Amino acid sequence: MTRTEKSRLPSAGGTTLSRTRRLVFRSLLSLLDVLPWPWGEELLAGLFVARAFVGVRRLRAALEWASRQPGSRGRWRLAVALCWHHGRFVGRAALLGLRHPEQFRRHLVLRGEQHLRAVVGATILLGFHLGPPNTAVALQVLGHRVRAMGAKRISRGWAREAWQPFQGPEALLWVPGDWHRGAAMYQALHVLQGGGTVSLAADGIGRPAFALPLSGGTVRISSGWLELRRRTGAQVLPVLKHLDGRTLVLTVHPPLPPCASPLEREVEVCREILQRLLDDYVRQFPEQCYSLAFPG
Repeated sequence: MTRTEKSRLPSAGGTTLSRTRRLVFRSLLSLLDVLPWPWGEELLAGLFVARAFVGVRRLRAALEWASRQPGSRGRWRLAVALCWHHGRFVGRAALLGLRHPEQFRRHLVLRGEQHLRAVVGATILLGFHLGPPNTAVALQVLGHRVRAMGAKRISRGWAREAWQPFQGPEALLWVPGDWHRGAAMYQALHVLQGGGTVSLAADGIGRPAFALPLSGGTVRISSGWLELRRRTGAQVLPVLKHLDGRTLVLTVHPPLPPCASPLEREVEVCREILQRLLDDYVRQFPEQCYSLAFPG
């Protein structure tokens, strides 16, 4: 069914179809979760590759992304790797087969930890929707006190007793029911005013601040973290992550320059730094940039 044909369906029918697909996908995740790690994750990655060849639209998007990457290792190979990694990221977000945080910790590497330990007081860890998920969880597993901004995680893996501490208020900033930006920002503000650390996505909630044009796509940076920074004086450390085989590698970069006047100059300085970081990331890990290849 094409996108145009879907748009012609009655809204109620479309909603029912979406709900059915979600239920089927959740059932699939539950089945894969029974398998020892990383079997379920690997199978899901293979299914995402198969889905791309069945649904031509996604395959075309992957090939288009691959064709825009300079010096890539072959258009088809990169397109397949992109779909493969997307499936692995979805599996990792659902904790497929990961029974205990210690099992997760054994496959973690933290680079730039000295930048994190050198910061005193309010800190914003600025992530991006690039690469694998669970940045804040990885830092929490490694013993860092971080509050993550986001909705409560829902999957069979997260329901395990061993993972419950990472779902509680000491680990997660979330709002019951519908996600509400104002309430989430208020909670983050409260944590930062108390000298705590908050992890949030630069391309997440908030009004648009500026855009970063990258090879094959654009990352739209929101203003939420800028507002929090100016109100609390928090230091902002960009955090990028990638998979090296089955290992999640987190890289904490040096803090952005402190707040300055005028605001336009401050934003421009931050934009230039983030542009360099993300340009370098896309050049190194084009197969892990699913949010740029499959926007929306």
